[in-house]
Amino acid sequence: MVSTTLHRYPPLSNAIEDALAPVHTTVLIPVYNEEAALPRVLEDVLASIGPGYEILVIDDGSSDGTVAIARSYPCRVISHATNRGKGAAMKTGLAHARGEKVVFIDGDATYPASAIPEISRQLDRYDVVRCVRHTGRDKIPLVNRLGNLFFDHLIRSVHQVEGSDMLSGLYGLHRRHLLAMQLEADGFDIETEIMVKAGMLALSTHSMPIQYHERLGEKKLKPLRDGWAILLRVLRLTAIFNPFATYIVPGLMLWLIALAALLVLHSPLPGAVGSGPGPHAVIVSAMAFLTGFQLLMLGGVVHLYTTRHGMRRPNRILELLTRPSLRLITYGCAGLLVLVGGLWTLGLVGAWVQGGLAAFRSGEALVVALAMVVGGTKLFATTLLMALFASTTAGNRDAPDCRGAGIHVPSAEPGHSML
Repeated sequence: MVSTTLHRYPPLSNAIEDALAPVHTTVLIPVYNEEAALPRVLEDVLASIGPGYEILVIDDGSSDGTVAIARSYPCRVISHATNRGKGAAMKTGLAHARGEKVVFIDGDATYPASAIPEISRQLDRYDVVRCVRHTGRDKIPLVNRLGNLFFDHLIRSVHQVEGSDMLSGLYGLHRRHLLAMQLEADGFDIETEIMVKAGMLALSTHSMPIQYHERLGEKKLKPLRDGWAILLRVLRLTAIFNPFATYIVPGLMLWLIALAALLVLHSPLPGAVGSGPGPHAVIVSAMAFLTGFQLLMLGGVVHLYTTRHGMRRPNRILELLTRPSLRLITYGCAGLLVLVGGLWTLGLVGAWVQGGLAAFRSGEALVVALAMVVGGTKLFATTLLMALFASTTAGNRDAPDCRGAGIHVPSAEPGHSML
């Protein structure tokens, strides 16, 4: 439900003209039971902005007087029937925002609304403008400060996102970039998702120092519950948006170690069978070889998947590996592995049959031969899958850089989720 009510502000005719005027910046305020703080927030916002702005208050199922207070000011109010979380409220507001520039500010009166015009001006030059709590950090509870430092370090280390105070509640982005992110978080982990995806899109970022104020009303963030949700969000985003750290590097290390073990300690040559430590070591090495190989292939597929959905720029190395000429070589290697492993397996089984089905003594060699067959099959199937993704991302190769106005965002299938 959307309602606009005026109280102690310009006449109705002027308000209607303002509502019909072009909007360049939407000030989006998600609130839940903020009757103590919301009047201060709205007064400060209205005193700071001018023509071209709109205020959009998203009530997330409040049970106090929050909605009535919001409706007494010249702003749009959208209410959830039930409490769904800060992220859900922000996504609802984003769907109704009229401005191309969107500034988010918490409704607890801790952030200075006077910074909003400067955020809007800086968004003419940058894609993301984040306000850093430079002074007044003593107003933040100690456990929250420690959590912010931990997540800042984690996000910088894992996702290579520059800057600090990633979980700040006052920041601005362009609406088109927010829509491109296909946001999913419903809770306080929404800022984590936005900042990580902004880094993956290589959006230009500007930081502004601000003063943080004492909170008015009851705090809603629960350190343990919401901290755990933020950590899970970081890990989920890492699995999707940092395939090199999650899959490719661990997979490559495991694959090389296992390959060395198979070639050096357990030579696959039939004449050398039995010279190694034993069948159990061969089985472990073969399984590690296949696991590492699978992680390598999965990392490549995940990277192409995120590229396909416009969530990152194409990687030149992966583009090279998915070119038709190299794919043919990969298909050939896969076929060779399957052929050699299959013939080797048939030879071992044939020798066993010719020996009268006596005790099978070529178990180590059989494990290695079957690992070659399975590895070749995986290589063929994964190369085929990567080729399908590569064909859909080919149009991105010459697409404009994600910085600034240009960003290629393919349409997602209905109901499709990125995570």
